[in-house]
Amino acid sequence: MPRRRMWLEMGIAGLLAVALPAPARGGCGCSKPPPPLAAVRPFAGAPDQTITLFDARLVPGQRYWVQFTAADGSTDWSRGRATVKRDLADGQPRTQLRVRVGTVSLGPCTLTVWTDTAPLYGLPDDQFTVTAPPIALRDVALTVVVPAYRGATGRDGTLYIALDVSAVTDATTFTARGVGLPLAFQAANVAIYNTQGFLMQLLDPRMPGLFQITPGDTVRSSTLAYWRHEFRTYKEAHRQLDAWSTVDDPDWHADGTYHVDHDHLLVAIRGVLPNGTALLPGATPPFTLVVSSAPSAHL
Repeated sequence: MPRRRMWLEMGIAGLLAVALPAPARGGCGCSKPPPPLAAVRPFAGAPDQTITLFDARLVPGQRYWVQFTAADGSTDWSRGRATVKRDLADGQPRTQLRVRVGTVSLGPCTLTVWTDTAPLYGLPDDQFTVTAPPIALRDVALTVVVPAYRGATGRDGTLYIALDVSAVTDATTFTARGVGLPLAFQAANVAIYNTQGFLMQLLDPRMPGLFQITPGDTVRSSTLAYWRHEFRTYKEAHRQLDAWSTVDDPDWHADGTYHVDHDHLLVAIRGVLPNGTALLPGATPPFTLVVSSAPSAHL
């Protein structure tokens, strides 16, 4: 799905559960509106991360090559077999092709699906963005400093930063800023997705204690502080309840409801630089990314 539509979709995301028939979901944590139908999901990912392509031209059981071509011309290939599985969007069976993201330059990336002898179809680079590898965070008092970090900017100027919070169990406040990248943003410019394509969180000002944004300057970006509630209950339930087991399929519970991955996240920021322009598509200039964590009952 073109990223130029992302912000409109975020505005209507809260209506999806009412406007569309909602499938049964596995309780707190997995009660998210389903991701939209898409040609590729998620719409951004790091090298070696698994993504899924959907297209009626794919033949179940047949193997295909996927060519990843970045805007600078760098290319890489991945191989996968098309299978029929339930789609997280609506639970309907669809032919899907799962492959790992190739190692190419950060930013917009064209995807071309090949048979062994010829191209079958392609997706333009506003459909997919290659990000930097995820940053691992903890639920302890800790400051992670990543010097010379380069974020990935999509075709529409959206900055993507991937996070791995699989080690975060207790309630934690995270605070992040960029030094050397003076990107300004407000709450309406930030969304959090997961690697399945679910919209996980919008920064809703009507939810006190969820977040704070502090303006930056000509050197530092705006600072975002975000509170994440405890996930001990969620993790215990998925480990102990037969109905919520994901042993057979990480996308689906044993009871047939879909499972939402809360461990692998993608922060999308649509900000502006001091001159009023958006970031250029591709890798950002190197900057120092500073992320602090602190155990916290609330923000």
